Amino acid sequence: MLNAQSLSPKIDITVKNKLIIFITMVLIVITSGSVLFGKLYYSLFIMILFATAVVFYFPKRIEPKHFLTLMVILAFILFNMLLYRDNVGGYGGLILKILAIFMIINRLDIQQAGKSYQWIIVALALLSLPFYALGVVSPEFVRSTFPTVDVWNGVYRITPFYVYGNWNMSRNQGIFWEPGAFQVFLNLGIFLMLFTNRKLPKWKLILVTGTLLTTMSTSGYMICGLIYFAYLIRSGKRKQMTQLIIPLLLLIPLIYFESQSGVIADKFQDGNQSFDRRSLDTTSNLELMIEKPLVGWGFQNNSVLMERYGIGDSSNSLLTFGYQFGLPLLLIMLIYYYSRLQRAIGSVFQSILIFIALIIVFSTENMIFQPLFVMLMFFDIKASEQKLKSGEQLHGNEVNRLRSPLRGRAIAPEKGI
Repeated sequence: MLNAQSLSPKIDITVKNKLIIFITMVLIVITSGSVLFGKLYYSLFIMILFATAVVFYFPKRIEPKHFLTLMVILAFILFNMLLYRDNVGGYGGLILKILAIFMIINRLDIQQAGKSYQWIIVALALLSLPFYALGVVSPEFVRSTFPTVDVWNGVYRITPFYVYGNWNMSRNQGIFWEPGAFQVFLNLGIFLMLFTNRKLPKWKLILVTGTLLTTMSTSGYMICGLIYFAYLIRSGKRKQMTQLIIPLLLLIPLIYFESQSGVIADKFQDGNQSFDRRSLDTTSNLELMIEKPLVGWGFQNNSVLMERYGIGDSSNSLLTFGYQFGLPLLLIMLIYYYSRLQRAIGSVFQSILIFIALIIVFSTENMIFQPLFVMLMFFDIKASEQKLKSGEQLHGNEVNRLRSPLRGRAIAPEKGI
């Protein structure tokens, strides 16, 4: 029998404070690959991220699907840990990250988080350009001013706002460990600007796409092209042609820059250092995965890479996941991620394009277990919409406007963060 309590709307548990969401997104970004905060002080900032999740996002109510997903993920991780009984600290750090993101995503206002991320990536792009220009114009000044610091398997010249490599100053890597990592964050910003805003933020798109060009990243150009192509297909008949001018114009310098520099074409040639290293990463990971296809070699078991192939780690996080956790779990993860994207975007062909871009990201950079991409494990656009509808008394036209933000017309961003 229905009663007044069953008919009343659920309490809205979504954290809506813009400043808290902005700070949370900053923490997620910097712990997902910045050299200073995400590598040099990795343990400290993972603890800060976890503490932020506990203080501001501790569950008042848990989405059942999120909780089931969490239990399945933890079960696989704990099984892998008990199987090998090694690297307990590594497993502990991974579980801590997953729990932090689980708490955050359970109560996060997804739309506000997307707006915050766009402002963060715009700020990172703006900060990177003068430092990048300095490195190109006067690399000797950079080398004499900023001392080198050994961080994990790399040598960097670190500032809080930009990170230089040991010698190469001709590519823009922002605050991240390499230009290929920076392009991932830039491309995610481009995706959000194109797919989640009612009106295109033209100057932001120009700035972020222009910054992407300075990374000279092969995968970055390919991913950017896929994102713009998916957007052009999505807009189609539903948009006026004038709204397609900016994306089309931004593709022109991308194509021209590639034709002149050969960044993509040169990368697929023998003798290219990046090509050779990624080829070694791919073949070594595949061989290890084939050798132990069911349960893998254990999380962060890079010693076998060093012993057999003389490399400390792999840039291919997709196949790294495969050889560490096994082929069945890798296939389950890929199917799950595609279903998340297809559910959010709607169109099968557009979802395939974005999924290919995601595969390129995972195949070229260590991103799968970075906090920003752990969010994909729990991201559910339908659950986010339900939280909005259950927590606010909205008119019918407002409900329709909030429904499926990545499908039809996107939502206009608010000013500020």
